[in-house]
Amino acid sequence: MSERLLGWDGFYNARDLGGLPTRGGGTTAHGGYVRSADLRYVTEAGLGQMADAGIRTVFDLRNDFETHVEPRNADEERANAYRVPPTPEAELPEGVFGVRVPLDNTRDHAFWQRMREEGRLGSPRFFTPVLREQPERVVAVLRAMAQAPGGVLFHCAIGRDRTGLVAFTLLALADVEPEAIAADYRISTAALTPFFERMDFPDQSHLIDAALERNGFTIESAVAEQLDGFDAWATLRDAGLSDAELETLRGRLVA
Repeated sequence: MSERLLGWDGFYNARDLGGLPTRGGGTTAHGGYVRSADLRYVTEAGLGQMADAGIRTVFDLRNDFETHVEPRNADEERANAYRVPPTPEAELPEGVFGVRVPLDNTRDHAFWQRMREEGRLGSPRFFTPVLREQPERVVAVLRAMAQAPGGVLFHCAIGRDRTGLVAFTLLALADVEPEAIAADYRISTAALTPFFERMDFPDQSHLIDAALERNGFTIESAVAEQLDGFDAWATLRDAGLSDAELETLRGRLVA
């Protein structure tokens, strides 16, 4: 675990997807993928640590309106009202590329209203509905990742939901043990506490657990539900990714 949790200066909720057990008896490789909260507090030293670890591409999964400190219109102000305060895209060191590919299809109001009514938002229970019903943005992210040089770091705002969806998909593609995928998601609960404290923003993790409990789930059983019958390779291929792209994505985790 200590090899997975990253103490790079100014990074929060950051961990390597390496070191996780696969169903085939192996473990995922380190250095291929790192997940994180946004980079608003990273220091020059932290960015140096990231680059020294082999990260060459940073993917920002946030929407455009989340990168403007001052809202440009009333719609942006409403969109950011219940999110962590917006922050610009990070300035990265030379040799590290920044790519922003928004993951949310915010225009599909009916879909997100249904996710809300079914108690899926803020938990892993929205993962496979997105992958099966509106996979285009996920495909765009993964296609760009397949073409990216070096190790990849990806983040959204707090590094739990959108980042969690991408991590879930990559780990499922690598055939990681379901319990390990659930445990990786669970880490964010404690890892985000200092991030929220530093921002002076309310930590709503307990509300997510309570919402899951009302629907008869825990974090662990919610992840198990999402993995039940989910074939990552087939789902992503049906959504438009090629076998070569899938091999490349999986190859960063499984030799």
